[in-house]
Amino acid sequence: MMRRIRPDWARLARPFAGIEKAGLAGGDEPIFDEELLARLRRLVLSSRRTIAEGLAGEHRSFRRGSSPEFADFKNYSHGDDFRRIDWNSYARLDHLFVRLSEVTTEFHVHILLDASNSMDWRSSPEIPSKFTYARRAAGALGYVALWHHDRFTVTPFGGSLAPSFGPVQGRANAVPLLRYLENLRPLGATDLQDVLDRYVHSKRRTGVLILISDMLSGEPSSISPALRELRGRGWNVTVVHVVDEAELAPSLLPGVSDRPRPAELIEVETGERLRLTPTASVLSRYRDAVGVWLDDVEAVCKDEQIDYLRLPTDWPFDSLVLRLLHDRGVID
Repeated sequence: MMRRIRPDWARLARPFAGIEKAGLAGGDEPIFDEELLARLRRLVLSSRRTIAEGLAGEHRSFRRGSSPEFADFKNYSHGDDFRRIDWNSYARLDHLFVRLSEVTTEFHVHILLDASNSMDWRSSPEIPSKFTYARRAAGALGYVALWHHDRFTVTPFGGSLAPSFGPVQGRANAVPLLRYLENLRPLGATDLQDVLDRYVHSKRRTGVLILISDMLSGEPSSISPALRELRGRGWNVTVVHVVDEAELAPSLLPGVSDRPRPAELIEVETGERLRLTPTASVLSRYRDAVGVWLDDVEAVCKDEQIDYLRLPTDWPFDSLVLRLLHDRGVID
């Protein structure tokens, strides 16, 4: 079935004119610059739900307590701290009110970063590879977390979990984080289902979990049980799906729009090969299959009440992507 052909057009053989411009990224792309970091310092990570665990931090909580920052009034009731009574309100209204203040809390932000070989690819030298784009997203979110004193951990994975960076806390760890991501290299094949299972069972405390991946690992339904368990344990999960537009529409690759000639697809993680002639009919079936696959990925996330965000690598990261992350509630 055409559906079984995964949309990771890793590289095509030379029968396509100009195809040598696409392919493996090589790792020499810049990931961060000072202009981007300056924008990140003005952002704050957001969470749709209050995470119960955590020490005092910079995030507003739905809980109320005795911090100096005023939040609201409530009627005085037996057992309330009389020191919190607002005597000015009593003098005006002849009724006892207690001042409520905001409790601030920290997040523990976990990023699972797909570092498999399928991520280390780009369709054109004018755009970053999926791996570069994913590291940029992980670095941006980590920088924001550390700048606002959240606990932060990033764990790359391929077929299994690799050693993590973190958990760390504080702005002094921002530069080491960026250096760590700059030096990170692809780790081989992907087993997303096993990675999620292992990660959820290795952590005692919940937090904010952001999965950054091209999702090219088996059928989308295979990760549903792991996502369900994450949600059931109280994790606040977001899936960031990184895609190259040429994976979704192969006609964007150099030479594909020319007169069709036989070509060979090479699966970068397993080495499997598939020979075909990319006729209009074949490309149409491919696009239909990819459309169904994308719908399935999004549907699995929706069914498990997981936030889903798709990021094409040709989107300007420092403007459009940061705005989208803000609109989706990932950052404030």
